[in-house]
Amino acid sequence: MPAFTFLEDLTRDMRFGLRSLRKSPGFAAMAAGSLALGIGATTAMYSVIYAVVLDPFPYKDVAHLVSPTLREPGRRGYHTYYTIDQYLEIAQRNRIFDGLVISTIDDVLWTGSGEPRRLRGNHITMNTFSVMGVPPLLGRVTSAADGEPGASPVVVLGYRFWQREFAADPNVIGRHLTLDGTVRSVIGVMPRRFMWRGADVYVPIVPRRGEAVEGVREAHVLGRLKPGVTAAQAEADLRPIIEELQRQSPRDFPEKWRAGIVPFADQFRSGLNEALWILFGAVGLLLLISCVNVSNLLLSRATSRSKEIAVRASLGASRFRIIRQLLCESVVLALAGGLAGVFLAKGGLAGIIAMVPPNTIPDEAVISLNLTILLFALAISIAAAVVFGLAPALHLAGSDLVTPLKEAGRGSSAGTRQNFLRASLVVGEVALSLMLMAGASLMIRTLFAIESLGLGFDPARLITLRIPLSEKRYPDAARRNAFLRELLRRTEEMPGVTAVGLNVGLHPFGSMDGSVEVSGNTSQDKRPVLVHTVNENYVKAMNIGLAEGRGIDRYDVANSAHAALVNQAFVRRYLSTRDVLGRHVAIPFLRTPPFNLADASFQIAGVVRDALNNVPEQEAMPEIYIPYTIIGFADRLVVQVQGRPDRLMGALRVQVYAIDKDQPVTDLKTIETMLTEYVYSRPRFNLLLFSIFAALGLLLALLGIYGVISSSVAQRRHEIGIRIALGASFPQVIRMVLSSGIRLVAVGVALGLVGSVLSARLLARQIWKLSPFDPYSFAVVAILVMAAGLLACFWPARAAGRIDPMSALREE
Repeated sequence: MPAFTFLEDLTRDMRFGLRSLRKSPGFAAMAAGSLALGIGATTAMYSVIYAVVLDPFPYKDVAHLVSPTLREPGRRGYHTYYTIDQYLEIAQRNRIFDGLVISTIDDVLWTGSGEPRRLRGNHITMNTFSVMGVPPLLGRVTSAADGEPGASPVVVLGYRFWQREFAADPNVIGRHLTLDGTVRSVIGVMPRRFMWRGADVYVPIVPRRGEAVEGVREAHVLGRLKPGVTAAQAEADLRPIIEELQRQSPRDFPEKWRAGIVPFADQFRSGLNEALWILFGAVGLLLLISCVNVSNLLLSRATSRSKEIAVRASLGASRFRIIRQLLCESVVLALAGGLAGVFLAKGGLAGIIAMVPPNTIPDEAVISLNLTILLFALAISIAAAVVFGLAPALHLAGSDLVTPLKEAGRGSSAGTRQNFLRASLVVGEVALSLMLMAGASLMIRTLFAIESLGLGFDPARLITLRIPLSEKRYPDAARRNAFLRELLRRTEEMPGVTAVGLNVGLHPFGSMDGSVEVSGNTSQDKRPVLVHTVNENYVKAMNIGLAEGRGIDRYDVANSAHAALVNQAFVRRYLSTRDVLGRHVAIPFLRTPPFNLADASFQIAGVVRDALNNVPEQEAMPEIYIPYTIIGFADRLVVQVQGRPDRLMGALRVQVYAIDKDQPVTDLKTIETMLTEYVYSRPRFNLLLFSIFAALGLLLALLGIYGVISSSVAQRRHEIGIRIALGASFPQVIRMVLSSGIRLVAVGVALGLVGSVLSARLLARQIWKLSPFDPYSFAVVAILVMAAGLLACFWPARAAGRIDPMSALREE
């Protein structure tokens, strides 16, 4: 029974390893603690990656969920939104899908239950839940019968909305909600992870040709691919359908395109995917530093165990048997560190989740320490045991029996080979920690660069709020304009208000966009231009200066004049700087629903200075400003205030309710808060985690340096005593010890800088306004690590300088 014998021996070795570690509790605690830091951090980061990147979606056979797509050659991105008529044509004619659905992200007005509320709605087709393949938590999902003429309107609730608004009441089934003026019966609640498009409510509709049901004119299309259908077959099936649709409506499609499919997971991937993998690499370096540190501790302990191992070998123990025993001890140590690391990961995970920037991970992702994560922790614990235990085991199990017995008998020397190994490990620790520090330094400088954006205004003195006007209640431009005009008047009269702007978008976050046509310009530049629909005071509220001509005035707004402002970036792209004012610019998409302008041409009345309008991009996009009254679409109010903005927020909400008690107000906050949530949060997330990993890595490296130099001083105690007896001064002894330590640190710093330069390109997309090969960051980090290394060497050097030569000589 060789297998049984091997297992029995392995168990015996594990028990022996446990007893051995019990004899050295201080060593065991230090080694296990070092491993716990590395394993805990790695486990926490893998928990995030597993939930956000590897397995974020709960839907059935998610690999078969795809969207029909159009790609335009030479351009990034793809097109997955189609009009209702186009969706119905694809659904009717395709032969590759087992089901095709639409979905939207819409404002849904909830009234009749206190203050009017804006909900995040997802208008879906009746077959959506069957295509997604997830059963409800409570009640039922929609069926074809719910779409029959005369059927009662129904709604399905999202899990978080159910928890938040109904306190997880299981009796919610059958309750009635008034959504966009329609009373709907709650028929079901979806499970926690069914967060398709992050909706509060799933509102089913029956698409009909030529109609905008519930205001839905265009929607995202998703289908379940039939088994065995390849990407090439899907393209061949979709191509004739798209060609026919292009003939029917050429304006909706680019001249050149390629049909195909795009997987669900690619469309809704986390915005943190790349950053998370980079951070996982960083935490991997921390784990490696932990392993190296423990390996160094084991080598330090090897001095006291070399006689024991030599005796075992002389009594007949094979080299393999000795290595196996030592690795079993390492496994016991690693498992103890892994267990402690899991508890650290649990606490650290809560901190990571709290730092995750909003709207950057799939709503379906649930980050937790599940069975898969625990198995991962076990696997890396065993792998770590091999990594940190192999070098000491090979060293102790060396074939030279005489030298260990002599060295162990004297008790004064750890051997040249062991010293070399320990020094090499310290160099590796320093190099790895410097690479982490370099990454953290780049993150720090990136955050400083982003937070010093040239906004041109004080974001703490600008309040913004969104007023999502329901299409049912405000179906035309006249009614929308009347509401907005009254809101502007009331807001301008409030005390403490210095300027009030209105726009469909907001600087510096962007706006709606589309291509334009400039009169007299023969080039066909189809790149997007930002389109702002503003009142006369928007540019004043945002402190955007006029460079040429005049601004949009009260007359333009009151009379819906087709006057426009463009920025300097627009002029550079489309016009000569000497031939701007008076030129006409057409915005073709304004001729289509829901805008339906008969005349979408505007005359340039002035040029404004470039303002940051597409953060975090560094260059301003071309933009055009037109009076909001032309189309009546503007939902973002900007209020410039004096004094504390929080004192006016409640009053602004009151002004909206005074005009329409059922009109919800959302996103009421300062622009400074918006920048913190949507711009600064990602670099801060990267910075905090990188800094934590770098600080832990540096601490472990310094402990390694301290341990090696202290051990060296202990081994050279007799020599140092002789030097002092012969007249060596305190500073001379300190310099001697420091020089040996600083050489190790310097070599580690040099290797770390090389590694940082080679790995810097991986960080290129995470930094902003900064080269990944930033000499300033690298120089600062190198100086910092050298200074920290000098400090770690100083204490053993100081102890060496105070050695009593007589006692040192007597010990020998």
